[in-house]
Amino acid sequence: MWLRVAAVFEKVFKEFIRDRSSLFWTIAWPALWVVLSCLIFTQGIPEAILPKVKASMTLQMMGFALMLAGMANLPASIAGDRERGVYRKFASTPMRAWEDALGRLLALLLFSLISSLIVLAVGLALGSRYEVTVIAIVEAVGVSFLLLLASGGIGLIIGSIAGRERSATSIGVGVSVITSAISGVFAPYQYLPKGLKLFSKYYPPSTSISALIYLLLGRRYAGYNPLTRLHTPYIITSSLLLFVIGLVFYRLRLWSQRL
Repeated sequence: MWLRVAAVFEKVFKEFIRDRSSLFWTIAWPALWVVLSCLIFTQGIPEAILPKVKASMTLQMMGFALMLAGMANLPASIAGDRERGVYRKFASTPMRAWEDALGRLLALLLFSLISSLIVLAVGLALGSRYEVTVIAIVEAVGVSFLLLLASGGIGLIIGSIAGRERSATSIGVGVSVITSAISGVFAPYQYLPKGLKLFSKYYPPSTSISALIYLLLGRRYAGYNPLTRLHTPYIITSSLLLFVIGLVFYRLRLWSQRL
């Protein structure tokens, strides 16, 4: 059983690190936005808060990298395997749907960890600074995992319905960019129109990014408190629900029919 999970993990992770589009969208693109944001969009900001403003921009792009990993890289891997007839071949093997999904999730976790560390390193090199506790870091890791689960759930849906690998990548990038643009990932929450503020609060990936900023920088930079007694359970439940829905799509669309 675990050997099959490990085999899927190794295969998918190698695909991630060898695929140029995965490397560009998940690492190069967010890192480039950190550079542009920290060098261009911080003009006129007081020196006293500049390091934390840069840190906020860095966390937004780290969250965006996690969104891209789940919504674009994961479905591209799934659609690519479907094109190559991998799921039809699984019919003659003892491989189970949950083993394949777990192997893909573990590969996504490792690849996302690498991309996050690179984006954070770029931000630190450009002057972003954090004043955090060990507890806040542990909580931030948990929130990042929820962000990845929510994004991965959307990615599983995209991968299950997209016909080709390129289509899956294009749809995933499009969904990531559009939803990020209207939910405050590319701009401070305070500047969003009222309707988009509501969307930002209840769209699981964006509210998870706000929770990251809140934990590591405080309410001033997050724009609101996303970790109230009522909202914290919502973040957890909605992220898990998105992932479960994605798994259901994945099983019914690909494994039940062996497309």
